[in-house]
Amino acid sequence: MEHGEFVTRKGSKLYLNGNPFRFAGPNIYWLGLDENVGGIDWPTPFRIVNALDTAKEMGATVVRAHTLGASHGHPKSIMPELGQFNEEALRRVDFVIREAKARQLRLVIPFVCNWSYYHGGRETFVKWRGLTDYNDFYHNREVVEDFKAYIEVLLNRVNSYTGVCYKDDPTIMAWELGNELNDSPPSWVQEIVDYIKGIDSNHLVAHGKQFGVDEDKLEVNGLDIVDVHYYPADGNKMRNDAQRITAADKVYIAGEYGWPDAELNQFFEEAESNEQVSGTLFWSLFGHDDEGGYVQHLDGFTVHYPGIGGGVDISQRVLRMRTHAFTMSGSAIPSESVPLAPEIIEAGNNIRFRGVVGAAYYTIEKSVNGKDGPWAVVYDKRPADYAKYWIDPLRIQSLEAWYRIKAYNSSGVPGEYSPVYHSRTLIMM
Repeated sequence: MEHGEFVTRKGSKLYLNGNPFRFAGPNIYWLGLDENVGGIDWPTPFRIVNALDTAKEMGATVVRAHTLGASHGHPKSIMPELGQFNEEALRRVDFVIREAKARQLRLVIPFVCNWSYYHGGRETFVKWRGLTDYNDFYHNREVVEDFKAYIEVLLNRVNSYTGVCYKDDPTIMAWELGNELNDSPPSWVQEIVDYIKGIDSNHLVAHGKQFGVDEDKLEVNGLDIVDVHYYPADGNKMRNDAQRITAADKVYIAGEYGWPDAELNQFFEEAESNEQVSGTLFWSLFGHDDEGGYVQHLDGFTVHYPGIGGGVDISQRVLRMRTHAFTMSGSAIPSESVPLAPEIIEAGNNIRFRGVVGAAYYTIEKSVNGKDGPWAVVYDKRPADYAKYWIDPLRIQSLEAWYRIKAYNSSGVPGEYSPVYHSRTLIMM
């Protein structure tokens, strides 16, 4: 990804290097600040890299990531208190941008959230000024200037890993004014769009709402992308919304969609065949936990690729997302990658290992004679699941054992074995 390769807009379409640019991918909202593993904290480098590698394996070219920008009011936020910036939190964002660039993934980054979640929202800005009406986010001049000052810091941030200023980094495809800012006045939208582009002339600017299209936003000068969300995914609504938005000379994307109970094939076929649809981004992707299994997020829309442990229907839908992503980008659909070797963390009665990208099944083998075997199968192609550890039902019969694990993709192609893990059980006297 060369420095000058920005995604650009001509009318209602996106372009990269002079060629039309269409995409599909995930929302990975937690990349900058997470809520899912032991409280609110920064995700580990393993989890970030694992999720981005999974997105890449699924054919993604764009990732939407709320907490790379919308991060306010918590001690580990980008802005814990009004006007105070957390350098370590910003370094975590720097890391994500660097890793996304290394994988040729583009980012859509919202600056704020409409909702009062763990990463803050427009309510946070309002409360900082001692106000109680959340609509003062749009109307109170002090709050508006606070928000603009926050945006300015991000736009002018110099990445501590790459030395590239955010406003000059083509890894970022678009800044989004906020996630689902449903009631934003067009005058406010125009002011913030103008402010961003007065500092950053390189990047596209997006705006959207939870459901449907705000006609008054279609007249905002300089606004490039209109982002509509769908729960469940609905191809007919997508077609109608895309037609209205592109008729106003704006780019249309489906920035979030719910996939489990939707007519997913109809939604995908509409997006793939309709050039008015520039992109789709599902909600939402989670990868593997550092301590074993997948990270869980029980909102009903969580994607764990390749989804084998969730049942036949889930796995078919998740694998269809992969086909959709490659189709949207105009790429041939490659065979699934062969999984890398897992890493065993612990092996006693409990066997814990870090999962690997694309693994649908794992085989665990044990030897009681040494690192060269002979090997007995403990689990034969057990489907990947949420469990942080698997139990060796026969370990109590041996005080010393050696273990190895290999992963298979959903087509049954195995990767290499893990390094052998030597385990001893201590005898208590």
